[in-house]
Amino acid sequence: MIERTHRNLGLPTVFAKMIDLANMGMFLIGPRGTGKTRVMDAIIQLRHRDILEISRLTPAGLKRIADMLSDSEVTIVNPDFSSFYSDYIRDAGLNVMAHLLTEHRVPKSWTAQYKYEVTNCTISFLSTAQPQLLRKINSIPQWESMYRDRFIRFCLLYPFGTPDWTDKKPTVPEITMAGPNILIPSEIKKMPEYERIRRILSMQTSQGRSELYLNRLLKAHAQLNNRDTVIKADVEMLNLFSLYLVIDPLLSTRETVSSPLKFNPDAYMLLFFMIEHKEATRKQMKEYFRLKREKGIFSALSRAIEPLMALNILKGSYGSPKYKLNPRFKQKYIDPILKFKEEYL
Repeated sequence: MIERTHRNLGLPTVFAKMIDLANMGMFLIGPRGTGKTRVMDAIIQLRHRDILEISRLTPAGLKRIADMLSDSEVTIVNPDFSSFYSDYIRDAGLNVMAHLLTEHRVPKSWTAQYKYEVTNCTISFLSTAQPQLLRKINSIPQWESMYRDRFIRFCLLYPFGTPDWTDKKPTVPEITMAGPNILIPSEIKKMPEYERIRRILSMQTSQGRSELYLNRLLKAHAQLNNRDTVIKADVEMLNLFSLYLVIDPLLSTRETVSSPLKFNPDAYMLLFFMIEHKEATRKQMKEYFRLKREKGIFSALSRAIEPLMALNILKGSYGSPKYKLNPRFKQKYIDPILKFKEEYL
């Protein structure tokens, strides 16, 4: 139903709800005006438990809701992480969420002078961020050592072309879900598709957490379909999200051997454009992004193109007047989504 009125947002909404059911954390990444808020609106409508909407959260702010969080299960939604307006507040907020996601508690010793604690709390955390903000988040000192493993980064793209949305919030269907006790048969873990999506998740998080997160997401999709057992269709569905999940690790690099991985927002914006348009000339790119006249391999456009060329995502040559998506990249990541739409949407 969401796809009918908000094209390109149906699959992101399904994945966000899976994150919610799996009690995981996620950042929905996308440029301004790409539907991030609409996805959050849909998640709020699809609630299966209490929802807490926050604009920011610090240890002091957490004190006011500590009693409500203790001995509870709650979905925490932050419609825009830019509302965490300083590096300190972003760090503090991520620290709180990371503790609740993995430890299910915030100990009294951690809250220093505020002297409170949160115990036995199960949450999911969903927020949105523009690509430039994700790069700033990557610079938080604890990102590499702690936060990166706790928050999945889902990058919005438009494989179905430019959307034509209504000005209303998405209409979501009523759903009946199975209970939380979902089984995963041993043969499911032997599927090549299972190993493929596990590898992609390991690029986002770590080898140790990738299988844990994958199993949680598979169970969440089975639960959404009111089944008590994971089946082949759940694995195949999760593989549809490969395009959205692989972008952050593909477009993140280190400045030094020991520095954290940092997302490349310029390459992402250009890829966003190319997936929507399939091919374009340098002139069309410059006009679309309103770039000033500049030439050479050190121009802003060339610096955005270079990592996509190095990864063999774009076909062309350096300085070429025209570029297009590599057919192999399209076949591997985009065509399965288009085929799914033809069959089911």
